[in-house]
Amino acid sequence: MNAIVMDISRLVEREHYSTPTGIDRYALHYATWLNERRKRGNGSQLPQSSWFIETGYRGAVPVGTSRADRLISAVNRRWATTELSPSQAALLEQIFAAIDGKAVWHAAKEETASRISLKRLRRSARLIAGGLFDRLSVPSNASLIHVSHSRLDRTSAFSWLRERGRKGIFYVHDLIPLSHPEYVRPHEPRRHRSRMETVLNHAALILCNSQVTARDLHTFAQEENLRQPSIAVLPPGVEECFLDAPQDLPGPETPYFVVVGTIEPRKNHLLLLHLWQYLAERDGSRAPRLVIVGKRGWENSQILAMLERCRALPGLVIEVPGLGDAALARLLGGAAALLSPSFVEGYGMPVTEALALNTPVIASNIPSHREAAGNGAILLDPLDGRSWREAIDAVAASPRRLSAAGVIHRWEAHFNDLEALIENDVAARRYAAQRMPQRGFAIPNNAMS
Repeated sequence: MNAIVMDISRLVEREHYSTPTGIDRYALHYATWLNERRKRGNGSQLPQSSWFIETGYRGAVPVGTSRADRLISAVNRRWATTELSPSQAALLEQIFAAIDGKAVWHAAKEETASRISLKRLRRSARLIAGGLFDRLSVPSNASLIHVSHSRLDRTSAFSWLRERGRKGIFYVHDLIPLSHPEYVRPHEPRRHRSRMETVLNHAALILCNSQVTARDLHTFAQEENLRQPSIAVLPPGVEECFLDAPQDLPGPETPYFVVVGTIEPRKNHLLLLHLWQYLAERDGSRAPRLVIVGKRGWENSQILAMLERCRALPGLVIEVPGLGDAALARLLGGAAALLSPSFVEGYGMPVTEALALNTPVIASNIPSHREAAGNGAILLDPLDGRSWREAIDAVAASPRRLSAAGVIHRWEAHFNDLEALIENDVAARRYAAQRMPQRGFAIPNNAMS
């Protein structure tokens, strides 16, 4: 069993958040997998087959096994449950009542106190990371696994990977800040460039969530004249709660649609809000409801103006900033359809989750959605408001369930493929990746030149 070091900086940063992002899920699944792998190794000839680290400003800092155990267990209890907690069940009941017009909906606000607490925790972590760099000691042949984009912009902090025998395995989720800088904060393109340079300079193998991301990464490496390691595409698995979500709460009688994602310009919420303004004027209280699941992001003043000041939307549009996976699965399971009008995505996780629930999907006709949904979704131009209105009208008038989902990726298969990649020598990983075409594909170093 090869020795592995995993960077869990993302979990350290996010451990006090009540609900996970898509990348948070990756970090948790990988940390859980590696922790179990470590425990299996305790009875073998390699009693210490894995370590956990955090990346500070100067380099890598070891995270003790007991600390990693506690962190992974705590985050699993909060994020990975398939059962509804009492608070989430109550929240879901409130959402259903609001959909049927039986209650007035007031979106919960983020707690300022928790934000302050998180800042303090992060500050403490940075101080520790700055002072303990020299204590890192891992086998010379250990591979680093890094599955989030967290702290990759600290390029010098990864210089220890240049030591002989070190091997980096990095997961890249998207290159949106570089390919579509208009949708991110002004400083993000520079930071993401540094992240991708770190990956390309230190990776023996790069994992990507989609062919779209793999192609974008290959293009970036070519344009910047950077080395190109082998790339394997390993899509994320669908969470268990989306594979068989019980409908144990009475759902609303009024048809409703769901959109999932941070409220930001590239998600194209504005298209849906204008559509619902039109539906409100045309149908009044008989219009279907729109449930927006996601926290407020950035560069979204127009979207927030619609949400907060458009007189036609209260009662028809419900904004839910925080919803756990178990509750989201139940909400999606009863929806007329998932709506995903994004302009660009690295993957399409909400699309695959909805399809796993046999919930219809209306999504923008972009490469990542075509890849994630196959023939299982209605794909429309994200600027064609008329086609979106017609599709929403048709689905609302005749609700239906999909007879069967397409290909559903599972985390078990994801990690089986990953094990096969790791257990082969890095020099042969291109071959190992190509042996698994049924669940992904690999781009050899020269495949796109």
